[in-house]
Amino acid sequence: MRKVVIAGFIGVGLFSGSASAQSLKGWCYPVDGCMGEQIPIGSGTYGKCDSSCTLTNPVPIRDMEATLYDEVCGGDWGSMTNRIMFVKHSHDQIRMFAINEYQVTELEICN
Repeated sequence: MRKVVIAGFIGVGLFSGSASAQSLKGWCYPVDGCMGEQIPIGSGTYGKCDSSCTLTNPVPIRDMEATLYDEVCGGDWGSMTNRIMFVKHSHDQIRMFAINEYQVTELEICN
């Protein structure tokens, strides 16, 4: 009985962690020279110049409007996994940023 109760608490903890990940619906990477149009990320799968990427394993960041993901990208060149965090900033206006090891990108509301 005790194992069942402990397993239940662990399951609820895991479920509530991924369930509280922020929504990315309505947010896009800005227009760039390669794609020539905004790139919607709300579905969790999106295309970049020569690759397709999927966001997996969302982890909400405690006390922030932020979620950390594994970004799995693949193309003709192979595949790789990066860590990427999406952070919402709501001071004077709502803004969203994508932060990875190499850069910080301010996202746009999709048109």
